[in-house]
Amino acid sequence: GQGRPRGVLFFAGPTGVGKTELAKSLAELLFGDENRCIRFDMSEYSTPQSDEKLLGAPPGYVGYQEGGQLTNALKEKPFSVLLFDEIEKAHGGIFDKFLQILDDGRLTDGKGETVYFSESVIIFTSNLGAVARDESGGGAETLVTPDMEFQAMREHVLGAIRDHFNLRLGRPEILNRFGNNFVVFDFIKPPVDQAIAAMLVKRLSKGLMAKWGVTLKLAKPALEQIVAQARQQLHHGGRGVRNAVDFTLVTPLTRFLFDHLDAAGGEDSLQGATAAVKNIVDHGPEAPYRFTLDAEVTRQ
Repeated sequence: GQGRPRGVLFFAGPTGVGKTELAKSLAELLFGDENRCIRFDMSEYSTPQSDEKLLGAPPGYVGYQEGGQLTNALKEKPFSVLLFDEIEKAHGGIFDKFLQILDDGRLTDGKGETVYFSESVIIFTSNLGAVARDESGGGAETLVTPDMEFQAMREHVLGAIRDHFNLRLGRPEILNRFGNNFVVFDFIKPPVDQAIAAMLVKRLSKGLMAKWGVTLKLAKPALEQIVAQARQQLHHGGRGVRNAVDFTLVTPLTRFLFDHLDAAGGEDSLQGATAAVKNIVDHGPEAPYRFTLDAEVTRQ
């Protein structure tokens, strides 16, 4: 009969290092479309009735006709990557369903229809061991830092995952289903941050060309300034790099281009122009505009 899922992976490690991005890339690689990655944020499944949300309410209950979010998604797209994000936030009772998926590759929804997981790849992600759960409702405390050796960090993260399933949930059988399929992500460290910054700048210049017809040229010192800002927030991972690109380049560049619009021609007046950014000037946190560009616009 129908078998188990095609693949099961458990992505762990710090936040903002590409766990969700990699799941999307896998969907693109396996199924030709990153929208084949169907994401479930497990913090939305933290109550005892959460399994009804996933599988649909039983007959006679409110919402019975709607079906479950997971079973509906799978009926629509059997060939997909199912991403269960931050699995540690899910209600313990949901794991009976996950065991069934991992063992039998199928589930029966509230309407009595069976859905099969044999064409899907299942990815769980977790920040366990990287960020402490704070029961009191304050901020989460960071347990691992970018300056740690990867091996030490990996051991720490895997230990925290084992503790969570074995001691906290009392469900060692769940861990056993993952075997060796744990992938612990490292922090984003140099030179990877440079590569991400360069990729985001490339994406930005594509957008500028599409929207305004402007060619963006970024000199090396300007890119170095972006990376320097990104390095101050490496604990935010790829998000930190994206923030740095936004506040050091995107915001000042938008202001700069608006200043160079020809009032008569509006946005069209920049068609075919080149914006050459020589450097990004940091005026300090107190300044009304912290970053401005040393740049010029040349029109053909």
